[in-house]
Amino acid sequence: MSVITSRPVLRWLVPVAAAATVIGGGAAIGTFAAEAEPALPPRTAAQLLVDLQTSQLEGLSGTVVQRADLGLPPIAGLAANSSDLAALVTGTHTLRVWYSGPERQRVALLDTLGERDLIHDGRDVWTWDSRTNTATHRTLDAETAKGIHEAPELPVTPQEAADRALAAVDESTAVSVGRAARVAGRDAYELVLEPRDQASLVHQLRIAIDAREHVPLRFEVFADGSDQPAFEVAFTQIDFRRPDADQFTFNPPPGVTVKACGFTLSADRS
Repeated sequence: MSVITSRPVLRWLVPVAAAATVIGGGAAIGTFAAEAEPALPPRTAAQLLVDLQTSQLEGLSGTVVQRADLGLPPIAGLAANSSDLAALVTGTHTLRVWYSGPERQRVALLDTLGERDLIHDGRDVWTWDSRTNTATHRTLDAETAKGIHEAPELPVTPQEAADRALAAVDESTAVSVGRAARVAGRDAYELVLEPRDQASLVHQLRIAIDAREHVPLRFEVFADGSDQPAFEVAFTQIDFRRPDADQFTFNPPPGVTVKACGFTLSADRS
């Protein structure tokens, strides 16, 4: 049984194993600022995999930075015409994430032009775009409301990326332990996945795993022949306390246009 199947929380949280399979070009990008290597008790790759499967995560909030240059202009062009988080395929992006169990999650994509939010609170799912001041609302059925596990086309957190990578691990992949690291001010082990196929365009996938909470803090993809990641996503700040409930309540701002159940409603509160 794969990690992605056995750990529903990882399906929401662990970024781009799918995109990694098509890396063949694109300039290398700068890595996140390195911190001194901590001294941690030794753990095997098998132990780290078990850590991921058995972690008990009740909540977290934090800031995630994603950097990518995959050399995929056609995909980037399609993403530019979409309001989805698939636009994360190129460049540098900053996101705020909140997680409070399977029924409450929130992701906010921040850029110089505004903010886009996806909020899941029980049976309610809201999306909001500050640039157009528009929002959409969807009510889930009771079964679906137990937890949203559908990931975006491109992952937005280290957890989501690691999940997709681990789901594909088989005898064609060598798994080992890399160097210890400091990520977002926290000690972390590094799990290294390396294709055995010499023709693979991917050299390595590296997952930094929090030494105490066993949650991926950073995910990196290295293309063959490069010592710099072609894709990386990492927490720059993280808090493992459960976020307040009001973080998952959407209050439409003045003048917002809300679309719900196929109808357009006015929510002018000025």
